[in-house]
Amino acid sequence: MHIVLLNDDSLPAAQGGAASVVARLEQGYVRAGHRVTLVTTHQDPALDPILRSEGRVSIFSHYPMKERHRHCLGSPAMRTALGEVFAALKPDAVHANNVHAHLTYESVRIAKNYTDRVVLTAHDVFLVAFRRVAGERFERLALQGCPMRMHWWEHLSSVGRKYWPLRNMVIRRILNESQTKVVAISEVQRKFLAINGINVAAVIHNGTEVQSPISPEETAAFRKRHGLTGPTVLFGGRLSEDKGVSVLLAAFRHVRERCPQAKLLIVGDTARIAEVLPGDRSSIVCPGWLSHDDMRIAYSASTVVTTPSLCFDPFNLMNIEAMAEGKPVVATSTGGAPEIIVDGVTGFTLNPRDISAFSSALLTLLQDTATAERMGRSAREHVERNFSIDKQCAAYLRLLDR
Repeated sequence: MHIVLLNDDSLPAAQGGAASVVARLEQGYVRAGHRVTLVTTHQDPALDPILRSEGRVSIFSHYPMKERHRHCLGSPAMRTALGEVFAALKPDAVHANNVHAHLTYESVRIAKNYTDRVVLTAHDVFLVAFRRVAGERFERLALQGCPMRMHWWEHLSSVGRKYWPLRNMVIRRILNESQTKVVAISEVQRKFLAINGINVAAVIHNGTEVQSPISPEETAAFRKRHGLTGPTVLFGGRLSEDKGVSVLLAAFRHVRERCPQAKLLIVGDTARIAEVLPGDRSSIVCPGWLSHDDMRIAYSASTVVTTPSLCFDPFNLMNIEAMAEGKPVVATSTGGAPEIIVDGVTGFTLNPRDISAFSSALLTLLQDTATAERMGRSAREHVERNFSIDKQCAAYLRLLDR
């Protein structure tokens, strides 16, 4: 079967989680004996409008991002380019992923002209929301286990003049007319999408590789290079409020009071580090974005990994990536993390606003090496059993074959 994957961006340039998922799916589909072509986009007007290479097609797309909420529905230029690409590729199946910035939701309707096997994976909340879902009402409902039905005034307050009332209705119409099978990446996300009018065909958790452990020599070299002299907490991603930076810093202050030798390793977008962390940063290490291989070493060099998101995080990839490297995770309980982490066995899931409990969980793992190692072993075994790429791909292939 020739499977065409759609995603707005791709590795190595992309920094979002969806691009990593797509890269792993591509490998998994090929391992399962299928031919795969990835269709993505580029923003360089000096290059050809459609770039083709082995297993890759890149379509030029550039527009003012303030227009994204209308542009995501479709554009004449992208419609023409995708028609040309699909006609040449003749796909047996199309698996769309993040298409809400450049490839547009209309891509699934165009794909329907060439194959009846069309799937769209919702990696976030953008099918429903105009930006990340967060705030007091979300947190209250999430802690009660209730999905949040969004109101028009919440959309309006989140994006102001960018709000376009017809957007969500058009997205639903495109999905229904094309009979696209929408996949949620967690059960909590399925409930959220359903209560907001999106029919979900299946829940398929993301997967990751479980490889041979990083060598002690590589781990030691990384720790020495970055001055990680004590037990280490790893956080990755943007230093933003929705990703829980306030929780992280408050909890780490508590940690340092009882474990002064502890270090905080922040990997990712650290451009705002001086703004977020004014003053003494001697206990904090910020290497910036790391390659996939270096990120594996960073996990290995840490004692515990934390994902304290305050926004609706349907399936934070760092959770399974850290667990695959044998590390326990302390995560928020308000998203998809409880579907990944076995609380008290492979890590802890907690209300991120409870700083005392959050810091205590971190301290337990930083100060009790035996517990951290036991949980880390359980975490790795849990990922092997439940979150492999092959298991993820098999679930998608069954859906595509229906």
